[in-house]
Amino acid sequence: MKTLTQLKQAMKAPMYRELTGRELLIYKTGFKNGFRMSLQQSKAKIEGQLLKLKLRQERFEEKRNGLVSDRKKVYPQTLDTVVNKICIKYQVSKQEVLGPRRFEFLVRARSIIINLMIEMYGVSLSQLGRMLKIDHSTVIHHRTLKALSRRFWTAEKTIHQEFKELKEELLN
Repeated sequence: MKTLTQLKQAMKAPMYRELTGRELLIYKTGFKNGFRMSLQQSKAKIEGQLLKLKLRQERFEEKRNGLVSDRKKVYPQTLDTVVNKICIKYQVSKQEVLGPRRFEFLVRARSIIINLMIEMYGVSLSQLGRMLKIDHSTVIHHRTLKALSRRFWTAEKTIHQEFKELKEELLN
């Protein structure tokens, strides 16, 4: 690893020769942690780019198959229908689901609402954010969680089956 070699050479610089053992350990730890953080940031950046490519590929395949999914205006009644289904399924009130609290069961329900609205109705991210009174970056985050199978969207969780059932209920 080129960076690791650079770190070792940097620690041999004249300014580090007169340090005590404890100070030297602190600097080495700082270098290592900085290196780890840069790797994590690089990994996150690559995953983000992979997600973008995956979404572009899905859009391309939809267009190629004649399933043009242009973003369209979605009315508040549509959102109310989806929210009501979620509230009945998870036995929570509408105010709780659309409120600011961050309990896991509420965030999970919001994530399902966001992904249903995007997949079924083709609502734009910013429009959905305005409808739910949240920032569009939160909408992007929930979309990313599902696409990368993270947090409560992992394969061993039951959310995928619940999502599929709710999607079928809304189609009927």
